[in-house]
Amino acid sequence: MDNAQGLAGLTQMLHGAARVGMDTEADSLHHYFEKVCLIQLSFLGSNYIIDPLGGFSLSEFFEVLSQKELIFQGANYDLRILKKSFGFRPKAPIFDTMLAAQVLGYEKIGLAALVERFFGILMSKADQKADWSKRPLSARLLTYASDDTKYLETIADALTENLQKLNRIAWHRECCERVVKTSGLPDRSEEKEVWRVKGSSRLPPNELVFVRELWKWRDGEARGKDRPAFYILKNEDLIELAGWRAKNPEIPLHQGPVFLKRFTGENLARLENAIRSAENTPQADWPPPPKKMEWAYERPGQEKLEPLLAACKTLAKELGIEPSFLASRSVLTAVIQHQPRSIEKVMEVSGMMPWQAELMMPAIKIMLGNNQNALSAPASTDFLP
Repeated sequence: MDNAQGLAGLTQMLHGAARVGMDTEADSLHHYFEKVCLIQLSFLGSNYIIDPLGGFSLSEFFEVLSQKELIFQGANYDLRILKKSFGFRPKAPIFDTMLAAQVLGYEKIGLAALVERFFGILMSKADQKADWSKRPLSARLLTYASDDTKYLETIADALTENLQKLNRIAWHRECCERVVKTSGLPDRSEEKEVWRVKGSSRLPPNELVFVRELWKWRDGEARGKDRPAFYILKNEDLIELAGWRAKNPEIPLHQGPVFLKRFTGENLARLENAIRSAENTPQADWPPPPKKMEWAYERPGQEKLEPLLAACKTLAKELGIEPSFLASRSVLTAVIQHQPRSIEKVMEVSGMMPWQAELMMPAIKIMLGNNQNALSAPASTDFLP
């Protein structure tokens, strides 16, 4: 649909649908200012593609859509960018097929794997990194986009049946409610310390100051060129450069990491300015390590983490799910830090969902009782489905 009249007709048909398979295509791999470039829908046995770049209003369409049960494969990104681009928020429950696959303990949870599992069809992902902002789009790309929703309703039915067999419907529902809630939170770009990129959490303050100034430089370059940040400098290279410069303040920049050779002229000058800014920052203004890392290395009780992780791993194996899906290291670290004594308090301090907190509570109680030998024993199956 690339015009207002076509969208009006689609919106009218949408009134008769109880649920809708949905996906989006964006251009975040090609542009700094990412946007939704396609919206794909499948309902009542037909597939549709909407061009949101066509310059017509989508408000009535989104109002009707918000009242339908939406089926996504990995809803988090889609919901975030739909909120960012259009202010869209679902009012009815969603069904996330990827989360259902995780709850069921499937080893492969991607859409291609699920389509192969339930349909015996091999999906091509050759066009996964296409620039969806370009127009016109080829027939091949439109077919690729449509395939992302055409199977969702049948997959959701099959997954629901398997969830019922294992008595995990409630687990999945809580996961879907969580992703709707978290996707509505402020965008990370609004955070005060958005510069804390992956891989920087264990760095000392004298390296973090370089990370902060290099991130600011990279963000400005990416904005100016309307290119993704990784196009300017990948996170791992940024971390490497920060560490190298902090350790080698006297060595000329051209003798640094090999990737620096591609910066020349004005680009190099702006990079050098960012590095000088970090070097001239007073120590009192260096950024501190994240509070969670301060606790992990400076406070007592950390010795309980490994036994609790082992208990989580044992229980997850019994359930046939990934241990990190039951409770991640950071979640269990928060439990140890706050010593919660009830399921409600566990959820409050760690962010666990009810099903996770109920399953982990016996091991947490043992940890609180300081019985580390019992923590490594097979977990109780009192909460098993």
